[in-house]
Amino acid sequence: MPDTSTGLVGLPFPRENKYAAAESAVVERLRSGRLSDTNRGPAIQSLEDAFTDLTGARYALAFNSGTSALHAALHATGAHPEAGIAVSPMTWISALTATLHAGSFPVFCDVEPNGVNLAPAALAAAAPGCSAAVVTHAWGIPAPMDALGHIDEPVALVEDDSHAHGALYLGRPAGSLGAAGCFSLQDAKSVSGGEGGILTTSTRAVYERALTLGHHPHRLQAELSLPDLRPLAQTGAGYKFRMPVLSALIAREQLRTLAERACVAETNLAVLTSTLADRKAPITAPELADGTRRGWYGTPLTVTEPLSEPQALRAAAASAGIPLRPMYDDWVKAPLFQQPDLLRQLWPHVRLSPYAPPEPDALPHYYRARRQTLVIKVPMVAAADYMHAVGRTLADILNRHLNP
Repeated sequence: MPDTSTGLVGLPFPRENKYAAAESAVVERLRSGRLSDTNRGPAIQSLEDAFTDLTGARYALAFNSGTSALHAALHATGAHPEAGIAVSPMTWISALTATLHAGSFPVFCDVEPNGVNLAPAALAAAAPGCSAAVVTHAWGIPAPMDALGHIDEPVALVEDDSHAHGALYLGRPAGSLGAAGCFSLQDAKSVSGGEGGILTTSTRAVYERALTLGHHPHRLQAELSLPDLRPLAQTGAGYKFRMPVLSALIAREQLRTLAERACVAETNLAVLTSTLADRKAPITAPELADGTRRGWYGTPLTVTEPLSEPQALRAAAASAGIPLRPMYDDWVKAPLFQQPDLLRQLWPHVRLSPYAPPEPDALPHYYRARRQTLVIKVPMVAAADYMHAVGRTLADILNRHLNP
């Protein structure tokens, strides 16, 4: 039983060896003596087909990281130096730098009031100077894709699905909601190959343009069909973005159990939120519309009373054993984005662009979310006792911190 007398969770974070199921497939491949795949071999094909099944998209394309998938998606949707890419600052750095990799630049937009995702009003204001938007489903919470897609001057929406494996928005799967979807398969994700990424799309031109950026000429020669891209079949763009075969084998096994593990995580979250509510803790979980289902990476909980010292609260929670994911760094104020000369050192095309450093005062909802949000890791194995302990401990910490 948890040690509640000391104000600690008192139990270790529940986990299983999530890679155990892939061991036989990996060993078999190692024994084959061949680990490289320059075309669409069986391991890559199986994983790509599984992601078309998961998302309902017509095409899926494997990459060596979610970052390279984002790069390819922005390249495929026409990123260029004269127009920016709208982004939310509530994301990992790769979603921002991918705009630069693709030859454009980030345009920072605010998040929804009382939310963690890109605000439609902010995208509408930025859209005249943008060619696309990277829409991160932050912490697995689906972004408002219908509203984002119906602004007065629509732009191509590239989903950052890094946290949203298996998520739904109003009945439609993440990865099918925009011009392209981009999944990360990094170790901490709910579907992992250790490293890796997947791009999904239902548009043949986006698929083929993404293919030209980082895949081997063997595959380009086999698959390119559009007349304007066929001349690239011999060379492509030369980036080496292919997924390692072992990563594909591991991720394919992970995907088989995603639905079951997500149901378990949903049950665990219900135990946590019920415990918090019973103790009248001043904190809430996101409310999802009917037909909307979250992905699992971290769960953003919003503290409902104003926090003057959020870092002190997070430190107290972490010390008590609350399984927190750290809040992302504040990229808005990072030297890379505040000092254009730094950008130009790494990406010379920025000197041709109208890039301007983001203004923190223009992002009030983002800064409120940074202050008021705690991101909790929810196990994907049955853990009712653990979640009760986390809820009791977190409620006590919140009440002590807010009512000293």
